[in-house]
Amino acid sequence: MDNLGDFYIYSSRHKKKAPARCCIVELEDVIIDEFNAKLVSAGSEIEQGGILFIATLSVYEVVNALKSLPLSKFSRIYVYVFDAFPDSVEIKRSRWSRELSSSYRIIRKITHMFVPFKHSLDSFRELFQIPVSYVPMAADVVNYGGYDEGKVFDVNGYGRQPKELTSLLSEKFNMRESDRVFLHTNHAGISAIHNLYQHRKLFWKLLRKSRISLLFDSLHTPLDRGFPFSFVPQRMFESIGAGCVVVGKRPTCPEMNELFNWPDSVIELPDDSTEMVDFIEYLLDEYDLESVGRRNYENALALHDWRHRIQDMLGFMER
Repeated sequence: MDNLGDFYIYSSRHKKKAPARCCIVELEDVIIDEFNAKLVSAGSEIEQGGILFIATLSVYEVVNALKSLPLSKFSRIYVYVFDAFPDSVEIKRSRWSRELSSSYRIIRKITHMFVPFKHSLDSFRELFQIPVSYVPMAADVVNYGGYDEGKVFDVNGYGRQPKELTSLLSEKFNMRESDRVFLHTNHAGISAIHNLYQHRKLFWKLLRKSRISLLFDSLHTPLDRGFPFSFVPQRMFESIGAGCVVVGKRPTCPEMNELFNWPDSVIELPDDSTEMVDFIEYLLDEYDLESVGRRNYENALALHDWRHRIQDMLGFMER
């Protein structure tokens, strides 16, 4: 790709600072390091043409990004969409109606789109009439991952979690007389953070210092909007990258077994919340969590670092 000009990365990191965007910035930074890419934002002047790469949460954000840039400067445009959930309203629209949309015409300028869910491939190809390929999510394991000795937290439950289990663990583990520590946060309730890098360093530090990371299938703990299908969340890649033992409800999508096919990649909890707490205590007291956590980290580094995914995407770019 050396003869195609400069490599540009579009980023909205200076304006959008929700915690969910941190994983996007990590992918952007890995690409910048690997290709000596130039960071651009809305309204940037592009002196020399080249390749544009955009990583976003949604297709809607892709449209806004493309509208803000001189697209004629780019020979190719590649996009990675983290939350690649098909829009049910758009699916119901007729093709001719979609083709009248300015947003649809802009999306058609994309050379190749990458999505982390196999379930979305057919829908996105039908909707946008562009090449769409499956590339799983990952994490920057090289820079942030590891297996830390002297773990401080017994259980880490961040992001989407069952409310009843969170309450039970908090009441039992975080009482003054308990020797256990249950760390829990609700990232979805935080609209913005002051410094993405400081937040992310703290996030990874807390995760590396946790013995167990809780994870639940999207169909087990849906948000108010609900999820249309099971998928492998970013939390899975981060948790194993930090050397945690992943405990919860294993995602039921086919990709899960393809990506995480080693023993105890997810230790399944019982269905009843009160039994869950007892089972977690059994794991903390009796199970060889260190061996499981080390194996998770080693597999994350070997298989699920963003640098592996970039190589996968390069395979499509060089065709």
